[in-house]
Amino acid sequence: MKTLKLLALLLLISTFANAQQSVKIGDIYTFEDNTQGVVFYIDEEGHGLAVSLTQEKRRWADETNYVYCQDIVNITNDPLPNFEFYSGMGKLNTSYILQQLGATKPTAAKYCRELGEEWYLPTASEFYKLLLGNVDGKVNKTLKENKCKPIMGWYWTSSEYDNGQAWTMNGSGRFKKGSKLSYRNIARAIRKF
Repeated sequence: MKTLKLLALLLLISTFANAQQSVKIGDIYTFEDNTQGVVFYIDEEGHGLAVSLTQEKRRWADETNYVYCQDIVNITNDPLPNFEFYSGMGKLNTSYILQQLGATKPTAAKYCRELGEEWYLPTASEFYKLLLGNVDGKVNKTLKENKCKPIMGWYWTSSEYDNGQAWTMNGSGRFKKGSKLSYRNIARAIRKF
């Protein structure tokens, strides 16, 4: 009986390991909390990033006059696009934004976090990875097949340009250095797996 249980456990572990290794760009990934995203990046160890199935137009900061927007401490203002990739930096930036702007204001960061604790507003480099993962259209194809909006339009990132502006990126691959924080652009979350 112990041998049978051990074999069953090994089979389960093997099946899980194989399932993890078979994830590819464009797949729907279901997380432990039953939220889902589309895989757009996988590293050499089989970990990666998925983009949310939903999106919403929001302001970066809930301020109608961007001149008075507060600078977010610990997020470096970056007047030059830095696409050096650090997976997960957006999660840290999202936490800083929520702590300093208030978690009750209807901001882009709040929308992303409302999807679940692990979802966050990506940095410019993380969003750039999303665009690279969608070069052949696999991510958008999966989104459309699941009746979700494709990656099109201008998207917020959690990367600041200066005290009143943040980096935005277009689904076609263009970036814009200084969108005023009071503008309504699209918020779309990502998450690590």
